[in-house]
Amino acid sequence: MTLLYTSLLITVTVTIICANDVPISINYLAYNLYKTISKPENLIFSPFSAHSALSLAYEGTVYTSLLITVTVTIICANDVPISINYLAYNLYKTISKPENLIFSPFSAHSALSLAYEGTGGQTTSTFQDVLLLPDQNATALGYKSMMDTLNSAQNVQLNIANKIYLQSDYKLKEDFRSIAQNYFEADADTIDFSQSSVAAEEINNWVKEKTQNKIDKLFDSDAFDSETRAVLLNAIYFKGNWLSPFRKESTRIDKFYTSDTEFIMHPMMFQEAYCEYTESAKLDAKILTLEYENTRFAMTIVLPNSKMGIVDLEQKLFSLDALDTAITTNSKDKVLLTLPKFKIESTLKLEDPLKEIGLQDIFTNSANFSNMIEGEPNLRINQVIQKAFIEVNEEGAEAAAATGIEAGTLSLVSQQPVFKADHPFMFYISETTGPGTILFLGKVLSPTYEI
Repeated sequence: MTLLYTSLLITVTVTIICANDVPISINYLAYNLYKTISKPENLIFSPFSAHSALSLAYEGTVYTSLLITVTVTIICANDVPISINYLAYNLYKTISKPENLIFSPFSAHSALSLAYEGTGGQTTSTFQDVLLLPDQNATALGYKSMMDTLNSAQNVQLNIANKIYLQSDYKLKEDFRSIAQNYFEADADTIDFSQSSVAAEEINNWVKEKTQNKIDKLFDSDAFDSETRAVLLNAIYFKGNWLSPFRKESTRIDKFYTSDTEFIMHPMMFQEAYCEYTESAKLDAKILTLEYENTRFAMTIVLPNSKMGIVDLEQKLFSLDALDTAITTNSKDKVLLTLPKFKIESTLKLEDPLKEIGLQDIFTNSANFSNMIEGEPNLRINQVIQKAFIEVNEEGAEAAAATGIEAGTLSLVSQQPVFKADHPFMFYISETTGPGTILFLGKVLSPTYEI
């Protein structure tokens, strides 16, 4: 029995003649088989598949030994989103500094997952262990499902794009090319990396186009050299209007505290909002979720009760118990909401953070990306860079991110609550169905907003 992680897929065809007898026989086999195979461990089996194969044998006269093989493939639509969120939590802990932050775990995960499809041996196992990825087939299927769903979202602008740039005179292995194109929607173009400035300009122009001009320089002009063989890219752009917009005339200049006693004067938006809200004693924080016009998408804001409680909040939030409490809260209330307008742009070099969470192998000569490029088995990751941008204003939020990977040789309250985000807080934008996929994650320590 082979267990993967995705929709129950049983590749056995059977003709049922009697409407009752055969189902009764299948169920009878189910009960009896279960009694004989059950052990003190997780179990999944298909009595239907087993019965089908046995019935097929029953139809013929067989006088010699007969081998019956039953394969069950489980495809779970939640595995990839869970893996993305797991990366979000672990990366945040390694990249967080005492400054404003925005990054896209979805974008980073997409680029890494595309690279994962070209791995073999121990490197494959490393990706699975560190990112909690299912096998390569299940990961590809999971991404195809997400790409189809997210890129067709209505009432928001959500564009997700993947791209592979390959050194001239090199060729992707056919299996990898097929997976990249058919499951990740990643086209491949050739480029001469030895002409670094020309290559960087072409790649940056692609990123700029896919992020609506929000990310305009992902790679420096000297980023590549003659040893560069491929660049794997993901770009994501999101723009959504609030389900309940703020009135511009209600925005006023008010205090935003950057310490217990120090503050800046900043544009603060205000409204009475009907939204998901709770107070968490475990986190010592208030949690509020603002929906977009497409209510599958939302921004969740986690505001510590004390002005300088952001550090304690970060430590508490990334225990999975507390995080699950924050994400699954869904009771709605009328809230007096004050929120700063803000813009954040972050540039992140992710090599060291990825090493810190356990992906050291992919940056060394022991990396195995042998299933990616024809005639080039000795590949390793040289650099992983992400640029991300977000703007939050009265109408809604606009966010973008791009990740490039270069591979080279070698408790609820009863009265109307008040949610006043006038001191540092964390936030994330997510697609809220299923386990909820975190698209963007960040924090505001000192908001800036230039018109």
